[in-house]
Amino acid sequence: MVDIMFSNEDMQYINMAINVTKTNIIDCLNLEDRVIFIVQKGQLGAAIGTKAKNLERLRSLFKKTIKFVEFDEDKEKFIINLFKPYKVNNITLEGDDESIVAKVQVDISEKSKIIGKGGRNIELIRNLAHRHHSIKDVQIR
Repeated sequence: MVDIMFSNEDMQYINMAINVTKTNIIDCLNLEDRVIFIVQKGQLGAAIGTKAKNLERLRSLFKKTIKFVEFDEDKEKFIINLFKPYKVNNITLEGDDESIVAKVQVDISEKSKIIGKGGRNIELIRNLAHRHHSIKDVQIR
């Protein structure tokens, strides 16, 4: 895991999200149009809330798209969580602990959505995988 530094704005987002969701939020990626929160394992449902009430409340509070991702100590499970709502068919981790490359197999019909416009979505996945598990790269097959 990489040392994560939070800006004052990130800390404000995390604190507001904790107050709304009453869950442990361990990371926040604040982008122009969306905020991604990493919640402690087992707290994803509580973070989203009944009938997605917490998600909607945060969406209106921040005026951005909100996504919650559940943390997992297991590298493969965490990568699967990063890819949700898309289905991962297979993951292989290659390399040693210092330079792990995750090769992820997905349905061809979902590949372009996962990559995103200009590779935006896959870059977020790579960033979060690196921040929490020191995974050097995530490749889609």
